[in-house]
Amino acid sequence: MPAGLSMKERVEQAVRTVRDRCAATPAVGLVLGSGWGPIAERSRTATIIPYAEIPGFPRCAVEGHAGNLVIDASWGPLTAILQGRAHRYEGWSLEEVTFPVRVLATCGVKTLVVTNASGGLQGVEPGELVLIADHLNLMGDNPLIGIGASERRFVEMVDAYDPGLLQLAEEVARKNGRLLKRVTLAAVTGPTYETPAEAQMLRVLGAQVVCMSTVPEVTVARSLGLRVLGLSLVTNVAGRPGPGGKTHETVVAVGLQQAPLMERLLRDIISRL
Repeated sequence: MPAGLSMKERVEQAVRTVRDRCAATPAVGLVLGSGWGPIAERSRTATIIPYAEIPGFPRCAVEGHAGNLVIDASWGPLTAILQGRAHRYEGWSLEEVTFPVRVLATCGVKTLVVTNASGGLQGVEPGELVLIADHLNLMGDNPLIGIGASERRFVEMVDAYDPGLLQLAEEVARKNGRLLKRVTLAAVTGPTYETPAEAQMLRVLGAQVVCMSTVPEVTVARSLGLRVLGLSLVTNVAGRPGPGGKTHETVVAVGLQQAPLMERLLRDIISRL
């Protein structure tokens, strides 16, 4: 990030860059996780800004994370799409990982939809799309540590995932012939996948799925007053050996297979916001 600038100044600098390319105010933010990226590539009229052109944005170096900010009106409300995210395991701080969320909020976003790929722990199967209703932050860090005294540090997280948005997503899914389970998401740093003992620990703690992202973004979004909806695609079984083992490539492949369903549900949900 640019040295010598406060967080507010860094955010404002990034916002100016975004508004120079698209003056309209987005109402919805959408974070696309591993395998979800192609959803942002459908529109021919969207404004596409590579992260490398936005001051302070972390670069995405993981397969399945294109690293573009896509501003698209085809979703109904103007939607600012983060086509890929940075991760703590890449060496970024949580301040850097969550910086794009701060920029979207300052651009005018009021609702944030977060997506990810996850490993299933209990009660879910690979290929299943689920709703995140709660989470366990097991990353050993929090993006609000060290922020200025003028910002919200002590954030209520009881309804981190908006009850009204959860209900809306369930209604949309039912109309599409789908039942979306509500799950508790465990967030760990990665990049290694879970051992059998770690997976068992997470089950005992009450998690149904586990990922290496999302919770920092949700934490910052709630501190900024955004409503949050979270969806996760279960791509593998955590802590259990499988043919050839788990790889990031197989995670992305499952996401690509389910992309049509994921896009249909996301578009239907966002069009009603």
